[in-house]
Amino acid sequence: MKKLTIALSLLLLALAPAVHASTAYGTLNNFDCVNDTGVEAHGFEIELDDIHSTDVTYTYDYNHYGIPKITQDNTDPAHPKVFIRYAATWTGSAWSAYTAIPSGPITPTDGHQFTNPSINFGGEHFGAGYYGNPTAVKYNWLIDDGTHNLVHGPPVYVATPTFIYNPPVPAQPVPQVQAVIVPPPPPVLPPKQFGEATWVKEIKTTTHNANKVELVDLRDPDPGNPAVQDWTNGEPAEVEMEWRILQTEFADAANPKGVLAGAPEDLPGGDEVITRRYEFYKYTGPVDAETGEAMGDAVGPDGIHGTGSVTYADHFDFGTGEWVKITVDLSTVEVVGDFFGAQMSGFDVAPALGLIDHIPDGDLGVAYADRTVVVPGANTPFHATVTGSLPDGTNLDEFSGVFSGTPAVAGVFTFTVDAKDLFTDAVLVSKQYTVTIPPNAVIATSTITTSAAPIVGGSTVGDGVYDDGTPVTVTAAANPGYAFINWTEGGVEVSASAVYLFTAGGNRTLVANFVPTYTVTTSASPASQGTTSGDGVYNSGANVTVDAVANAGYKFLNWTEGGGVVSASQSYSFTAGANRALVANFTHREDVNGDGAVTAGDLQLTINAALGIDIGGQNADVNGDGIADAIDVQMIIIYVLGL
Repeated sequence: MKKLTIALSLLLLALAPAVHASTAYGTLNNFDCVNDTGVEAHGFEIELDDIHSTDVTYTYDYNHYGIPKITQDNTDPAHPKVFIRYAATWTGSAWSAYTAIPSGPITPTDGHQFTNPSINFGGEHFGAGYYGNPTAVKYNWLIDDGTHNLVHGPPVYVATPTFIYNPPVPAQPVPQVQAVIVPPPPPVLPPKQFGEATWVKEIKTTTHNANKVELVDLRDPDPGNPAVQDWTNGEPAEVEMEWRILQTEFADAANPKGVLAGAPEDLPGGDEVITRRYEFYKYTGPVDAETGEAMGDAVGPDGIHGTGSVTYADHFDFGTGEWVKITVDLSTVEVVGDFFGAQMSGFDVAPALGLIDHIPDGDLGVAYADRTVVVPGANTPFHATVTGSLPDGTNLDEFSGVFSGTPAVAGVFTFTVDAKDLFTDAVLVSKQYTVTIPPNAVIATSTITTSAAPIVGGSTVGDGVYDDGTPVTVTAAANPGYAFINWTEGGVEVSASAVYLFTAGGNRTLVANFVPTYTVTTSASPASQGTTSGDGVYNSGANVTVDAVANAGYKFLNWTEGGGVVSASQSYSFTAGANRALVANFTHREDVNGDGAVTAGDLQLTINAALGIDIGGQNADVNGDGIADAIDVQMIIIYVLGL
C-alpha cells in the first residue's frame, strides 16, 4: 500500500468497554501478506506499541526469513515499543533471502504457498503471539535502499483485531469476548479527511471449544486439502460479514467505517478458544475528491462490482470555485481490487502452559531483549529448570520463565528447559533449544559525513563514526526561506525524508539538498469584482498557477505586478523564482476598452464592432451571446445614462 497513512492510536478510548472489561490474554495473530512494494522485499517488521518484549509469547518462524530478532525501544519509558524483525542479511554479493514480486494477482486461497518457504511467489506468512492489547500494531516490508541497507517500504494495511474480554460479574453470569478491528495507523496524516480505504471480509467460527491452538496452526486454508482449515480450531466456519469498508476518519472516532466490531459473545465454558479470519482487498471504487471518503459501501453478488448509486465530489472547478459533483451507478463500477493479505487471529481465555518454539541466535556483547520462554498457563504455577549450557552471560529466571542477558562468549549452546509443576515438581512441558553466538570479528566502523547544499540552505546532524550494523540517523533542517528536497549520495537520491535512517555498513558521504522558497500573494482589484487563488509558498523552480474568477456583472482584465501587465489569462502559470505580489484586475462587462469606466468611448467601440469594424476581439460583446450587435449598444447606452 503506497499511501495512507501521523501515527494514530487504535481508537481504544472511543471503543472503551465497561469498567469490568479486561485486556486480552493469550492473543495469537497470524497473517498472509502480499508483497506489493513493486520491488523484491528482504524482510518484514512488526511494531507493537505499549507492550514489552516479555509480552511476546510466540513468533511464526516458517517463512523465507526464519526466526526473527525481537528488540524493545524504551526511548519513552511510559510508551515502550517492541519490534519483531524478520530480515535477510547481505552476504557481500547478494541477499540471503527475498520475497518475490508477484507475477499476477494472488488469490486468498493460496495458503499452501504463503506457508511454504520452498515456494517464492510474492507473499509470506508472519505472526506473533502476545499478552494484552497494543495501542498500535504496524507492519512494514523491508526493502533495499540501494546501498544494501534495509529500510521500511510502504505501510501494510492488514489490520489486527483487538479482543476485549469481560470476565463474569453478577449482572453477567458468563464471560464475554468482543472482537474489534480498526484500520492500522498511517505513518503520516494525509491531507484528506479520510485515510486509506480497504475492503474487509470477516469469517468466524460458529461455536468454540477449549482445544489448544498453536500459532503454527493458525494459518490459511490449504487449497491442497480444503477440508482442513486449521484456523477454525476444528469447528465449521461461516461468513459473518461479507464485505465491509475499513477507513479512518480523522475527525470522527465514531465513524462507522472506522471500526469493524463483532457483537459480544458469551463463553459458557469460560475456557473457549475463539478464532477469526479477516481477508483484505484493495478498494478501487470512487473516492470523494474533497474528503477522501470511499463512496462504495457494499459489494454486488459477483464480488467485484458495487451496488446502488452515489453522488460525490469528482473534481474542483477553479472557474466557479466549486466542487463538481457527479452521480455514478456503482453496479457498473469495479470496487473490489486485488487481495493483499489475510489476518488469522485467536483468543484463548485460559491458555495452557507452554514453551516457545525457538530462542533466536544472539550477538557477542549485545543484550537480548527480555523474552518469555515459558508461557504461563492461566492456572498453572510453575518453576523452570535448565539442563545443559546457556550462553555465558545469559539467564533463565526460574519463576518468571524469562530469558535475558548479554552473551559474553561465542559458541554453540544446547540446553533443555523443563517447566515443572511448582508443587509436585512434575515436568509439564520440555523443549531443547540450540543458540549460536558467532565470534565477533574486528568491529568494522563506518564514517558518516553530512553536508548541506547550498550551505546557506540549512544544516545537518548525524556525522560520526559508527560500528557497522548499528542504526544511524541523519537529520536535515532547512533555514528560513529554504525547503529540504532530498538526501543524495554521489549525485543519486537515497531518501526524500529529512530524517533518514539506515544501518551503518560502509563510509557514506551524504548531501542534504535545499532550494529557496518564494511567497506568491494574489489580490483582486477592485476587491468587490472578483476573487483570486494560488497564494502560497513555493520551492524554487516549482510550477505555480494563479487563477482569477470575476463576480457576476464583471469581467477579468489582466494580471499586473507593480503596475505592469504580466498576463491577460485568467489562469496564469509561471515558474517560482522570486517573491511575487500579483493583482487580478476586473472591470464592468460594459467597460469595453478596459479603462475602468463605462463611457462614450465604450459605446463607440461597440457601434464599430456592430458595423463590422474590427476593434480587436469580442470585447464589445457585452451580453455574451457571441455577437457584437445593437443589443450590446443598447445595454451600454442604458448603463451610461444610469437607467
